[in-house]
Amino acid sequence: MGQVVSVNKVKFTSLNDDWLMSEVEIATGRNTLPNAVSERFIENVGIRLYLGFKNDNLDGGVDFYYSEVTAHILERGDKNTVRFFIPGKEMEMNRYNKPLYYYAEIIVNQKPISPKSRAFSSRFQSEDSLKNFVKKAKAGSGKNLGRLIPSYLAPRDIVGSDSDAPAYLRMNN
Repeated sequence: MGQVVSVNKVKFTSLNDDWLMSEVEIATGRNTLPNAVSERFIENVGIRLYLGFKNDNLDGGVDFYYSEVTAHILERGDKNTVRFFIPGKEMEMNRYNKPLYYYAEIIVNQKPISPKSRAFSSRFQSEDSLKNFVKKAKAGSGKNLGRLIPSYLAPRDIVGSDSDAPAYLRMNN
């Protein structure tokens, strides 16, 4: 059975004023989940992005960032891009370029979808190393809360056209 939603690729780009754009391209397949209303649509898909930047000034040597969004509804055949941004001054202050570690996690029905290798950095050599990264990122990203910004909260002049983004479910903002 194919995945209902999967990550095609994760890409990082430096923008004007040193902003970092993280792009998570997702593809939607046939909804074969139990109790699916339709095989063509799937609702409330979570996309979580975990980043780890090398920073020798911190215990453990890695600075973690985390953010998540929920796609309201996706249709079979859709290819959407979910974008997150870190402000340029944050990147400049910490002398960061691109993350050493990353993982784009897909959540369906409150359960993570088993990841394909395109969803995480090649530095992870096993499922255990990926799980360990997620655990450390959840524990260590608190100091950077709100600094990895979903496209719908980032300044329009930084985001630019976001036409391939899914419709987001925004309950808190």
